[in-house]
Amino acid sequence: MFEDATRIVGSIVRYVVVDVIFDFVLLQVGRGALLAVTMGRYPTRNDCERSRSGIEWAGFLTLVVIWLAIAVYNNLRE
Repeated sequence: MFEDATRIVGSIVRYVVVDVIFDFVLLQVGRGALLAVTMGRYPTRNDCERSRSGIEWAGFLTLVVIWLAIAVYNNLRE
């Protein structure tokens, strides 16, 4: 009984982490960043499906760069 509940909770947490965070947030951040950098030329609708993992990596790197910029700004301000 406890093992079934643990498995159910684990699958819900995995769904939230994988589908919501990786597939939605990183994809949208990466897509917005790539559209801004390429001035709207990449990714088109066809490119979004073909290079989904690359766009998600761009979203992850964008968030890391933003975090680093905030950290550097806060440390230089003191």
